[in-house]
Amino acid sequence: MKSATLNHYSLLILAVTGMTHAHGTIDVFTADGVSYAGPESMDVDPESLPSDSPVRQIYTLEPILSTVVDLASSNMTCGPAPASSAPVTASVTAGSTISFHYRSGNNGVWPHDVGPVITYMYRCTKAEACMPSAGDAGWFKIDQQGMDEKGVWAQTAMMRNESINVVVPSTVPDGDYLVRHEVIALQNAVNRGQAEFYVSCTQVRVKGGSSGSGSLDGVEMVAFPGAYAEDDPGLFVPDLYDHDGKAFPYAFPGPAIFGATPAIAVASPSPSARVLSTAIAATRTAPVPSLTPVRASCTRRKQSTGRASVRQQRLVQGRLNPASLR
Repeated sequence: MKSATLNHYSLLILAVTGMTHAHGTIDVFTADGVSYAGPESMDVDPESLPSDSPVRQIYTLEPILSTVVDLASSNMTCGPAPASSAPVTASVTAGSTISFHYRSGNNGVWPHDVGPVITYMYRCTKAEACMPSAGDAGWFKIDQQGMDEKGVWAQTAMMRNESINVVVPSTVPDGDYLVRHEVIALQNAVNRGQAEFYVSCTQVRVKGGSSGSGSLDGVEMVAFPGAYAEDDPGLFVPDLYDHDGKAFPYAFPGPAIFGATPAIAVASPSPSARVLSTAIAATRTAPVPSLTPVRASCTRRKQSTGRASVRQQRLVQGRLNPASLR
């Protein structure tokens, strides 16, 4: 077992390292072969506006902490002071894979490699006018990615500039949804209230799924805020660094997964001990493609030629170039 002193110094090093990077948000969202640039956050450029993106604008790249106050904040729904709508809604085929790529606001590369990535969905009447209220328990979990059998976290792939792939359940009813992307950075989670949430919502329209809503009957659903507590074992992990870098039974916060398939199955469905299986580790991520179709049919909001060029670069390159393109 590592000493408390060693943990303390490890945290100091991690904290200093984290301070050298700006935090981040979704850079590119891909569905049905189309890649969409994520909007800038307001603390990157106060003049920036969402363009042809289904990803909701957020106010800041800074994280939401796992304190009692922050977990009860409306920021837990779709990120820090999110926009109530995005310009477009992405088409998604049920049973297909969506992917999302994160960037940091400083050097472009995601700075954290400890912690899970979790994805939820919320059914809407119309995605463009959808914002669940506090206490609205309509969010259901479709994916959770923790660590592989070697103890390597999903966020390590993000640090390697790779996208996170998520399979949309084939039985999800057709219709409009918000997809809630949740990255939980745990590097400071040995202290209560210091897990870091990076939350974002994307508007999607599902096709090719079930025709009714019956497949959602009996599905465990939660509200954001309200789904998590400060002392949840997946958010307060005092023994995080006591495993010598090996896999351990990490307890994902939140409900059980809906519509899991063998490719993304969790080794144990019990909330008390969910660790990703070997099969997931082999399929959970893929490099961002170097060339992807770019959606250009929607009307782009007015912005400078330079800013438009930067957004086009981010889409075409898929952030394979770790140098900042902004």
